[in-house]
Amino acid sequence: TYPALGEEPQPVAMSFVRKAWNAFKTSYRKQLFTDLDKYGLRYDDLLIETDPDVITAISRLSPRERTLRTMRLKRALDCEIKHSYVPEHLRGKQGPHRYLTPYIEQARKERLEKDVI
Repeated sequence: TYPALGEEPQPVAMSFVRKAWNAFKTSYRKQLFTDLDKYGLRYDDLLIETDPDVITAISRLSPRERTLRTMRLKRALDCEIKHSYVPEHLRGKQGPHRYLTPYIEQARKERLEKDVI
């Protein structure tokens, strides 16, 4: 039976939903990273550069990492235009997909602290 309005859901039902969600999340993430690897991209390469925290994070990258990011984006665009993918032997060699996230979190934290002051 379903819980009445305002009642807590049964733990068994929540456990099932949580397990199903985690399975979906894992499957989606694996497929997403596989698709990004086809174009030679990392997940953080797709972040929108109009967000002030992302702009700050990109500016904090080393010059080499910024250049590599630009080259990955250009290569992905070239692959998309040519309807091709990165060669098989180069896929998955880009390193961690979340290389920019720590910088974004730090920039967001600093911006929020600045807003409070």
